Amino acid sequence: LMPQLKSILSKRPSLSKKKRNEEEEEKEKQPAYRLAWVGSDEAICHVGTSLHKVPLARLQEMFLILGYNRWELLEVIRIIGPFPNVRNTLKGDVKVKKMKEGMGSGNRDVVRLEISYTSMIDGTGKELLAGKEENVKVVNLDVWFANERALVCTVPADEGEEEDGESSSADPLSGNGSNILFFLAEEDVDKSLEKLRAA
Repeated sequence: LMPQLKSILSKRPSLSKKKRNEEEEEKEKQPAYRLAWVGSDEAICHVGTSLHKVPLARLQEMFLILGYNRWELLEVIRIIGPFPNVRNTLKGDVKVKKMKEGMGSGNRDVVRLEISYTSMIDGTGKELLAGKEENVKVVNLDVWFANERALVCTVPADEGEEEDGESSSADPLSGNGSNILFFLAEEDVDKSLEKLRAA
């Protein structure tokens, strides 16, 4: 799990202008995912801005772009009424840590991601930088499965205990799966954003 995740996170598309063909260009794209399923609103708020909770707003879609050891989260929020969709982009650095032996349920491999959000681009296109170190938002996620087609993550136990008192690292499916985030590969994020009128 660790080598696979590191490979995804460190992917760097070639900057060469000469491409042999479209297939090669396709292979060199940064890994991108769409949030396909999430167990609870709390899990969404854990990684996102929580701006979908304001009155008359709802989360339409969430995309994740990885590579260059960076994490880029794009939220598309729909405002009810005659208003355009809003896109917020959170950007940050990501570190990978192997969890101690026995942390996973049934001794499964689990890797912890430490995401440090350093900037946000709001719906108006203005970039807000964290500036001081104390303004950097640090988010932890436990990764249970990772390849270029899918990511399965959970909110760590120390970020919020489950109702039954069990930790997410003890069993990732505890709490009826409320701490799970399931991402599926997204072929073309730009095209999806255009369809959502949030390009």
